[in-house]
Amino acid sequence: MKFRHLILTAAAAGLLAACATTEGYRQQTALFVGAHSDALLLEWGSPVAQDRLSDGSEVWTYYREFDHSAPGGNRPVTRTRTITYEDEDGNVRTRTESYTDYVYEPPRYWTTECETRFIIGRDGIVRDFRFVGDACVAEEIEPSA
Repeated sequence: MKFRHLILTAAAAGLLAACATTEGYRQQTALFVGAHSDALLLEWGSPVAQDRLSDGSEVWTYYREFDHSAPGGNRPVTRTRTITYEDEDGNVRTRTESYTDYVYEPPRYWTTECETRFIIGRDGIVRDFRFVGDACVAEEIEPSA
């Protein structure tokens, strides 16, 4: 029974789309609902916190944090300008020209986070989950044909 879930997870991984989204994270996380908590331990490792609910079930909390950076530097930007001038015959003329300007972008650093909580029943079965954070994204599972 516990290996059934691992096989389902592996099969689902082969059906992934190319876009990482919150919906994809929900889909991938939902694969654990109904599976034994051993499958969750094998896949995600030990939770950062375990709390007991009044009905005897547990909440397992997982937390991920990712640091990101962009190096910055000079970025070329194409601009246009319109020039109005008087030619040698005294006629007013207009011409549009394009040129490349450079814009400095400083280095950027930011962090994204994802906190996921699984409800584990007294029987060790994953019953439900919740998640929050801008790093809670995964590849979407394509619907089967």
